[in-house]
Amino acid sequence: MKSIKNVKLDYVIQSAIMIVIGLVLAVWTKASIDIIARTLAVLLVLIGAIFIVGYFTKPERDFKQTGGFVAGIIIAAIGAWIFWNPGAFTDFIPKLFGIFILISGLRNLGQTISLIRYKAATWPISLIVAIVTCGLGSYLLFNPTSAKEFAVTLIGIFLIIDGATNLLTSVLVGVATKRAEQEKNAIDAEAVVVEEVKK
Repeated sequence: MKSIKNVKLDYVIQSAIMIVIGLVLAVWTKASIDIIARTLAVLLVLIGAIFIVGYFTKPERDFKQTGGFVAGIIIAAIGAWIFWNPGAFTDFIPKLFGIFILISGLRNLGQTISLIRYKAATWPISLIVAIVTCGLGSYLLFNPTSAKEFAVTLIGIFLIIDGATNLLTSVLVGVATKRAEQEKNAIDAEAVVVEEVKK
């Protein structure tokens, strides 16, 4: 029973952390995006530094070590650029997705034209899907800042909901465990009474 309580406590702590992170992402979206980007930037700089230091600590330097040294400089430079330009980096991600989605929407539009040529009854559905896909791709491509903030806000909301439902489940499990423990104690006490009566 002690192990169950420990697990429940860990679960509650994890759920509370998820809710806090979700609130931070949902309420302080722009700051959260910058922090995430800069954290990634620091990691890239560290990885680059490891490659560079590794090059200078090797007694023999061959083509492989030289390649690692060059890669380390490039990775560290990218990390430094992201650190000083977090907004530009995070704007690039929605644009990239926007291009892919827009291309997919245009392909859907081409398929819609084919359906119209073949006089298929489903062409209006295909047209709606194509328009929605092109619209979403265009939104991501031309409004990357608002798109990324909306996405991070959604992630924050999902984390809050997930953490809250986990907490609720944990409370329900705790209540059920306590009830089961009480019932077991009552059965044990009844068994003891029966044994005493038999004696």
